[in-house]
Formats: sequence, C-alpha cells, structure tokens
Amino acid sequence: MKILIIGSTGTIGKEVYHHLKDSHEVFGAHRNSNTYPVDITNKESIISLFEKLPKLDAVINAAGTASWKHLQELTEEDHYIGIQSKLMGQVNLIHIAKDYLNDQGSITLTTGILAEHYEPKASALSLVNGAIHSFVHSASQELERGIRLNTVAPGAIAGDFPKDQKFAGYFPVEISDVVKVYEEAITGNKTGQVFKKYE
Repeated sequence: MKILIIGSTGTIGKEVYHHLKDSHEVFGAHRNSNTYPVDITNKESIISLFEKLPKLDAVINAAGTASWKHLQELTEEDHYIGIQSKLMGQVNLIHIAKDYLNDQGSITLTTGILAEHYEPKASALSLVNGAIHSFVHSASQELERGIRLNTVAPGAIAGDFPKDQKFAGYFPVEISDVVKVYEEAITGNKTGQVFKKYE
C-alpha cells in the first residue's frame, strides 16, 4: 500500500510511520518537512502536498491542535484555533484527499478520549473531537468509489503522561496498542467508525 501520514513527527504519527514503513510505501508529511511540508489549516497547502505524491491507498492524519484553557478563560478566538486546525483541517483533508485516493482507499483521522470524557481545560478540544465524530458517521456514507472514512480516538499516551495518573478518567495507553488501531483502520473494511483506545 501507498500510505500518507500527516503529522509524521508527532507523538502518534511518528510511531505509526515507523511501524507501517516496514511493510508499505509510506510518505511522512508535517509542517516543517523539507520534502512534504503541509499546514492542514490551509487548503492550498493540503492540495500542494497531494500533487507531489502518487495515487494513494490510505491517508492518516495525526495533526491538529486546539486551545487548553478553563471555560471561563476561553474566548471566541481560542475556540477558532481548534475549529480551524483539528476540525476544519481534518474536514478539508477529507474533501481533498478523496480525489487523490485509489478506489477502496481509506482516510483515517485522529480525535481522542475528550470527545466524551471530561478533563479540566479541555472544553475546546472536546468540542472539535465530538464534531469530528459526528461528521465521520455521516460523511462516510457519502464517499464514493468504496473509499472508507474512520477516526481513531486514543486516550493519553503513556510516556507523554504518567502511567499511574488518570487522564479524563482513564489511565494512559501504550503507543504500540494505539498504532495497531490505526493499522486496523486502514487494512480492515469498516467505515464510519470511531475506533476508541483507552482503558
């Protein structure tokens, strides 16, 4: 398979990249890349990335950010950070990527535990994660040529977060287990799914 991973130097993306490159042709893209730079908040940047690549079998996005502040501190501009990046960045990625995928290809996004579990200062991220889940359920039904759309929703990653400390009510998960979920998303036949990985 020919696979594009956006956010290939981040906590999740780099591990997915290294795992998949042993058995597939994998392209790693990120904001500071000299070869495949991309800014998911910019549609032209996303298009430019795909124009450099061959037709793909799978796209995985592990990029996107949002504000971390208490509700009382969040401004409209703070909300727009997550809306423009993690929400619309991934929505625009779907609209663009579908035209650069082979038949039966797949798009896999990244959300997280905060879509449905509370953690202080995470309201802005909960907003965009929940929106993506709803969009994936619906948009997956309207993609053509057998293209599948899913999202992976992991908990906190062990190593980035203390193993013995709960995040959003759950202990952190091992990155190796999260990587397997992404692999399942691109090699399986499911669509419209939220693949949750938290214990």
